Amino acid sequence: MKSKIIEELQSGLKKIVLEYGERLTGSLKNKEIAEYAKSYFKKNGYRVEEQNFSCIDWNEKGVELLFAGKKISAEASYYSPGCKIEAEYVKLSTIDDLEKSFLENKIAVLFGELTAEQIMPKSFAFYNPEHHQKIINLLEKKNPAAIITLVDNDTSVFEDGDFDIPSVYVSKDVGKRIFKSESKIALTIKAERIPSTGSNIIARINENIDKKIVITAHLDTKYGTPGALDNGTGIVILLLLSKLIKPEIIDCCLELLLLNGEDYYSTPGQIKYMEEYLAKDNNIILAINCDGVGLMNSKTAVAKMGLPKENEMIINKLIDQRENFEIIDPWVEGDHMLFKMNNIATVALTSKKIFEMIDNIIHTKEDKIELVDYKIINEVINFLEELIKNYKAKEVNNNEKGENI
Repeated sequence: MKSKIIEELQSGLKKIVLEYGERLTGSLKNKEIAEYAKSYFKKNGYRVEEQNFSCIDWNEKGVELLFAGKKISAEASYYSPGCKIEAEYVKLSTIDDLEKSFLENKIAVLFGELTAEQIMPKSFAFYNPEHHQKIINLLEKKNPAAIITLVDNDTSVFEDGDFDIPSVYVSKDVGKRIFKSESKIALTIKAERIPSTGSNIIARINENIDKKIVITAHLDTKYGTPGALDNGTGIVILLLLSKLIKPEIIDCCLELLLLNGEDYYSTPGQIKYMEEYLAKDNNIILAINCDGVGLMNSKTAVAKMGLPKENEMIINKLIDQRENFEIIDPWVEGDHMLFKMNNIATVALTSKKIFEMIDNIIHTKEDKIELVDYKIINEVINFLEELIKNYKAKEVNNNEKGENI
């Protein structure tokens, strides 16, 4: 017979992935799941804060690209504005090409080094290489009527609601067809940016106690994915913890933090939380991020950063007791970096095989509920229960920290 917790995991994850599904920051589904989480936490006796911020919702209804009288398959770059234009094209493969080009009233077709990687959004605060900034600055200065990017896989090169040049992406095979002729390109993007709001959901117990443990997951998804592993499983872990962890069984404040915007171009929820709490809150003794947990046929991977030695020993013991847990090296992508950057002891939980799936599962329509193992999620919840109960709430001096930063 299935345990009660497994049944609740199944029903909770089905609601998140199948009922809400794609939940872009600022969208109706995103707002609905935030309300659902808020009600769930309150029902379990947690006080809930809703931390609001401005964002945009993006409504996209298709692309029409005509070349030499024939329709060509294309997808709108995420958050692209709409357009309806017909113009000559200019092909560009390097920054040097871009610097020398004249693009006014023309369509820029980008390939080569200009589309080798996703260009970081203008307002992305955590990573923005100089050559990305240079590409954006040159494009805005040259002001093409639109941009077509040639890509190897089904990935948008531009994903930026602050970048106002309409753009689409096509396969390299499509690009080869375009380059065989000098015909004009007719491009229509049916899309609009809609001013909206989003919110972080913060649930707490034992708020009168100074020392705090924060457990986080993100509410939102990328465009076009139901987000089972990224990050439906993280959401359901936090919801179930609110049912299992009561004030009287821990000697610290527990904060269950559903951040909103990890997969949005400017991470507004993360920035909001940092500005309001991390800039002035020195009472967090441990932050734990859950993202990508519960992949079938995969061990649970645990990365540790900046832990005091005594507490690192506690975590190591809990991991040693679990056959399906494994310590891995820290990685820099994810909401745990908010805390690591502020010198807070941090643990990140994911699935060991998740890194193998980034290109073909995560952020795609294939991130489905069928990939999830509920027993693994249950093990993670049990691990977190034990960790919260046993973690030592004491002052942490720099010289007490371990070497695994």
